[in-house]
Amino acid sequence: MKKFITAFLLVIIMFLLQTSVFSQLSYGRVVPNLLIFLVSVYGLMRGEYSGIFIGFFSGLLQDIFFMDVIGFYAMIYMMIGYFNGRLNTYYIRQDFQLPLAAVTLSNLILLMVDYVFFYLLNGRFIFGSYMLHTVLPELIYTLGMSIVFYPMLIVLEHKFVLAEFRRDDSDVL
Repeated sequence: MKKFITAFLLVIIMFLLQTSVFSQLSYGRVVPNLLIFLVSVYGLMRGEYSGIFIGFFSGLLQDIFFMDVIGFYAMIYMMIGYFNGRLNTYYIRQDFQLPLAAVTLSNLILLMVDYVFFYLLNGRFIFGSYMLHTVLPELIYTLGMSIVFYPMLIVLEHKFVLAEFRRDDSDVL
């Protein structure tokens, strides 16, 4: 139950940071995608089911507040969480490379899906401009914020692992 509440609070906190604090610190109307960071890293740390759960609620929040159709981002974020969760067996807590690569690739996939559905299918073929003015700045900004927030998420996860370990030890006695 603690994991569920913590995950839900993390989604809310990251959403509020992304939409309020970092929207004021935007770089050319580009803000870091903290939700894709959370979905990617949480999926890596906890596995497919946690990635799906965090992905669904992160995407649902974005759908509710920014989209006319509910479920578009919820489905995309769920799939990203699932595929990052599949990489759980390769995850090492002290290694920064896999989480940062997963966040970058996940953000790139999300931005390409956005391009296809919001630009390409509407007849706007501005791929070069989109890559230069949206994708590249957002990838760099999200990667920078991932470097800042990843150690905090590790500390939080470490506390839960220790709490579970202590609880399991007390059950044995």
